[in-house]
Amino acid sequence: MKYLTIVLSLLITSAYVSGQSVVAVDKMNVLYYGIDNPITIGAPNDLQHAVVTITNGTISGSGSQRVVRPASVDQKTTITIDIQEKKTSYDFRVKNLPDPVFKIGSGKTRMPVVEFKSQSLCRADLDNFDYDVKFEVISATVYFSGVNFEQVMVYSIRGNDLTSMQQPMEKCMPGTMVTFDNIKVQGPDGIRTIPGRSFALY
Repeated sequence: MKYLTIVLSLLITSAYVSGQSVVAVDKMNVLYYGIDNPITIGAPNDLQHAVVTITNGTISGSGSQRVVRPASVDQKTTITIDIQEKKTSYDFRVKNLPDPVFKIGSGKTRMPVVEFKSQSLCRADLDNFDYDVKFEVISATVYFSGVNFEQVMVYSIRGNDLTSMQQPMEKCMPGTMVTFDNIKVQGPDGIRTIPGRSFALY
């Protein structure tokens, strides 16, 4: 898990100077709602003399490594470091976690029939994200159409188990389209509905 670093040092350039302290951030000033956001704090003096406070959230830990958990996405979070009555504050934007992507097997939307039929589970992956965040599929509505389906067949799944759809999955052939819609997932910030996804089988 990557760390958001707040550095108090007279040696850092391009920083905001307040008395004898300096604040610099080595990545975008963003905190995510619903998860632990690790940060690292450094200081020109002994950290035992530093008092670290936060608005719109909680901060835990000790020494240089702390964990921030924002309380709301409706307002900014301000972290203040007070060293011997010299205060430096930095504002962070608070954002919701991005939506994960619904996937089966390789995750590609064009998939060999053999690969699709061999799958027993689905998943929701949060791609290209700094933190290790897990989402669990709660439910989805599934539509089978195209080759070998004269009419659209509609099924529902609960959880990430696909075995309840064994009958329509066995009917799939090249040219079948399988669409997952109304996908609900559970993440660390609660339950949400994510965009649907269609798989073209060949």
